Amino acid sequence: MDILIWVLIIAVVVAIALALWRFLMFRSRGTSVIMRRLPAVGAHGWRHGSVRYNGEELEFFQLRSLSPVADLVLNRQSLDFHENRQISEPESAFMTSRLTVTTLCQDGHHYEMALDPRGLMALTAWVESAPSARQERTDFNRLRNRITRGHNGK
Repeated sequence: MDILIWVLIIAVVVAIALALWRFLMFRSRGTSVIMRRLPAVGAHGWRHGSVRYNGEELEFFQLRSLSPVADLVLNRQSLDFHENRQISEPESAFMTSRLTVTTLCQDGHHYEMALDPRGLMALTAWVESAPSARQERTDFNRLRNRITRGHNGK
């Protein structure tokens, strides 16, 4: 019985440590947003969190998640803006009126993200500054090295 109690105590301590680590690491390093996946009805499905721009990827970290990795990753090359709107009356119960809701689409999946004006400007600039896939040159030497890594004795 004592072992079971110790296992439960250790599990609780690990969960608290993960929650604290995630909160401290991602809360201060990202842009605060509220996000949901569509289709959604009314004001349901919104999740508070933060986004971080990591190269070609937008990483969304939910506030109430213990996962050490991003809960959602969107690629800049395949991300499209669809529309912006003001928050609705039911949404105003948990969102400030300064937020703008933008609809994003990637590979047939639609998301709504509520951001403040600075966050929306940063997101728009990041998406629009993505190089066109047609303009990027393929580095065949780098590709060959990645394919043969570990197979040629190096």
